[in-house]
Amino acid sequence: MARYVTRVSVWFNSEGASPAVVIRKLEGLGFIPVRGAYDFIYKHESPEDMTESELRPAIIEISSALHKTLAGFKVLYTLDTHTLDDEADYMPLEDIDAELEATRKEVQELEKEASEPE
Repeated sequence: MARYVTRVSVWFNSEGASPAVVIRKLEGLGFIPVRGAYDFIYKHESPEDMTESELRPAIIEISSALHKTLAGFKVLYTLDTHTLDDEADYMPLEDIDAELEATRKEVQELEKEASEPE
């Protein structure tokens, strides 16, 4: 038994919905934007590890919800479900944003120190 994650890659079409709209829709389904080989992940939450027989209906459910949500948006997407073995494969964008904000503050402090007269 294991914990699983479904990873999604999205290909946008300039004649379709804007990326911002698609991202909001995916987040509404519980997908998390990430940096890495995929654009989003969906962690299959279960109070216990999932069995293979529990995984199939979970994949069908999230795939159907994704398909229904993106219908008419003119985007292509791929799904890939694996065990949640290595969370180092991706980094949630929230974590990246937090790192960037910390770096910005450090740079501002360094600039402030450099501009102060000695």
